[in-house]
Formats: sequence, structure tokens, C-alpha cells
Amino acid sequence: MAECGIFGTYSFRNVAFNIDGAMVTNFDEGDDCITIAPTSDLGTPKVGADGGSILSVTADQSATVTLRLLQNSPMNRFLENKVRRMRSGALTGTTFAIGFTDLSSTETGGCTQAIVMREPTITRGVNTNNLEWAIFCPCWTKSTVQVNAA
Repeated sequence: MAECGIFGTYSFRNVAFNIDGAMVTNFDEGDDCITIAPTSDLGTPKVGADGGSILSVTADQSATVTLRLLQNSPMNRFLENKVRRMRSGALTGTTFAIGFTDLSSTETGGCTQAIVMREPTITRGVNTNNLEWAIFCPCWTKSTVQVNAA
């Protein structure tokens, strides 16, 4: 008798993203409404003249977090206010903590001093559009959460 492979389930309802302790709601549709990407490669390879090689591992732990939100997400106003503070020259109150949890895969991550890196392009037309925010995290920390099966 053949053994079955691993079976699991996934639901976006088991994914949580928070900014400054507030849950982000009204994400856009699609499979990429939250993207967390390292800012640089893990390392830089160097190959010598004789074919020997080495990889210089970076200390860079930064990441870019991209959020795609619906126009009516309350988090748009929060992020717009952060941008307004930045543009006014404020030296404080421009950074914020963010956290991510996916109970389906047990992945978690966070950053204590995130900052808006890119504002969304505003598009209007017949239908509603999304707002895409790019957030810079100078030190993204990955971890896992223990999930007890019921």
C-alpha cells in the first residue's frame, strides 16, 4: 500500500499583519497582497583565477514589505499620516513596528522600526483600485510559531 504525502490547508484568514499593534484589514484581492522580500542577496560569490571560490555572507537583514490594500482600508490613513510627518521634517514619530504571522505555515516575522519607503500610485477609474505601499525594515526578524493541532 502506497503512503500518502503530507496534507495541509491554507486560508488567508490564518494570516495576520499588524502595524503599530493595529490589525491591517481590507487587503486587495490576489495572491500577493503581502510580500516580504530581502533587500539583498544572502551573499556575494567570488571565484578565483584557479577556480577556487568563496561566498561573502552579508550582515544585511533588511527587507522590503509590500502591502496591497483596498481604497477603504483604515491603514491607508495611518500610513498617509506617517508620510505627512516625514515630509514635514519630523525627526520622531515616523517609524512604527510591524508584525506578520501565518498560522498555516507557522511563519512569523517582524520589525520594530519600519518606515514608509514608497507611497502608492493613485489610480482612479470606473472601478475601485488598490493602494500599494512599500515599507522598509532595517532589521527583519524571522521566526516560527508553535501551533498545536486540535
